[in-house]
Amino acid sequence: MALIRQESIDAVLEACDMTEIVAPYTTIRKSGSTYKGKCPFHSEKTPSFTIDPVRKLYHCFGCGEGGNVFRFIEAKEGLSFGEAVKWLADKYGVRLEYEQSSPQQEERRRLRERAFSLLDQAASFYTRTLWESPRAAAAREYLRQRGFSEEVIRRFRLGFSPAGGKELLEKAKAKGYRQEELVRAGLAGERDGRAYDRFRGRLMFPFTDHRGRVLGFGARVLDDSKPKYLNSPDSDIYHKSDLVFGLGNARQASIGEDRIYIVEGYTDVLALCQAGINNAVASMGTALTESQLKEVSRYTGNVYLAFDADVAGQKAMMRAQELSRRLAIEVKLVRMPPGSDPAELVVSGGGRERFLKLADDALALLEYQVQAALAAADLESAEGRVKAFGALKPILANAVNAVERDEQSRLIADRLRLSPENVAYLLESGARVGTAPDAGGTGRRVLSHDEITERSFLSVCLAQTGEAGRYLQDMTESYFTTAANRSAFNWVRERIGGIQSGSGSDMTSLPPEDPAQAVMPELIIRSETEPYSPQALPELFLRLSAAELLRRIDSLKSSLGDGDDEKDRFRELARLEEKRRRILEHIQSGDFSDT
Repeated sequence: MALIRQESIDAVLEACDMTEIVAPYTTIRKSGSTYKGKCPFHSEKTPSFTIDPVRKLYHCFGCGEGGNVFRFIEAKEGLSFGEAVKWLADKYGVRLEYEQSSPQQEERRRLRERAFSLLDQAASFYTRTLWESPRAAAAREYLRQRGFSEEVIRRFRLGFSPAGGKELLEKAKAKGYRQEELVRAGLAGERDGRAYDRFRGRLMFPFTDHRGRVLGFGARVLDDSKPKYLNSPDSDIYHKSDLVFGLGNARQASIGEDRIYIVEGYTDVLALCQAGINNAVASMGTALTESQLKEVSRYTGNVYLAFDADVAGQKAMMRAQELSRRLAIEVKLVRMPPGSDPAELVVSGGGRERFLKLADDALALLEYQVQAALAAADLESAEGRVKAFGALKPILANAVNAVERDEQSRLIADRLRLSPENVAYLLESGARVGTAPDAGGTGRRVLSHDEITERSFLSVCLAQTGEAGRYLQDMTESYFTTAANRSAFNWVRERIGGIQSGSGSDMTSLPPEDPAQAVMPELIIRSETEPYSPQALPELFLRLSAAELLRRIDSLKSSLGDGDDEKDRFRELARLEEKRRRILEHIQSGDFSDT
């Protein structure tokens, strides 16, 4: 696909009104040269979300989410970078120009667009068959018995595939589609060189992306035939493990309500939608994948699982706990009555209110696991409490939320009759270095002391550009401990050196995958909103210098005893330690006038 020209991206950025873009998602108020409000990416009571309207940047000091206006639309609308640029260009009437693409790229784009068109027309064909063909009477009766209205059936574009075996194939060919296109789209199969409709005599459920484009189908038989469910094969467009059913319908409601329900089956989604609960999607079984959880978390950080209360459902919940920790999102469990699923619950008379009451009483997965482990243990015996202690350690180690983990540790202490010392041991020995969340419970990784110092230094450099150059010119990437901070250091040094223009388009000159994208909004906003004393820059420089020397010293110590130049290394070690000692004394003196 042809790339959008940088000049067009800059024109879109120039046309955007950042406050107008953010306003539909949260209430913001002017605060000096910036705007502030509650973060649209996580729940909070005190506003920590800041917008720089001139540079078109945002940053949340609570959860760490930040970026430019393109990143904001990517995150809130679930779009790629190119799609976000087009979305904003359409909104502000900017005409986009594209880089010249190769004939091969244009052919791939053309075939992809034809595949989308073919799949959409196939969905329309199946829908017409469902409503108009006598052969679909059993499918209509099945849906009627399940209690689904025509409105919800049409909303999700349900259909029926004729059992004949070639009807879709012939209609598609009549419209100019080739046999290989139908096979590639998963609509036809081939046997001995002959093609046939892949789906025959089945109730059809279209899978769509967040934009509502049909990607493939799930198909259910209405008798005892096998397999009961048949899905489109994986293709360039359709990947079952990445998709959830109903996302096109649920996306806006999930953003608006800041929560999404994941259920097991298609009919659960339909039943909830009919009951007025539009923010539900289906994982098509209990095998919830990381890709599925990552996809829904683009629209909200509050995910509610409403799986059947059976063994498979329980295993899926345990899997979700590990995934939620890895993705740093909040997952809660809606506890369904035994033997019941969401569709049965809302159709059988419980309705919307019953389901939402269960959702309000949902347990965080950590709390559910702790309760399950305690319930399964013999807490009356010392041996049983020891076993429970061992089972609970890894559970707490996987906690996403530090506040929630502390609450559960207090419960464990009470139930297991532990001393405070043992509770501390449980937490410390179970936590994983480098993945600890912050104390605010947002799931953001806690920064090391060195990382905090590095980011503070770079923020002050942006605030005090006149003085920063003389410190930056002699520094190297070795002063910074992460890829994001090293990349940000290079960006700041170039900008202060006059290579960058200093306009709001600076962020767009960084590739979307550049590690600095994760920290630059924070650095820029901090530099413009936080007061820094004149001694902040030299003090932070000295602290970075001391930390960099310590890393070199540790590395040199580890190499001693290996090689013929050990005397030289001892002398170098002594020199570095003396240099670091003088720097630490300088810091302790508090006098930075000659730094």
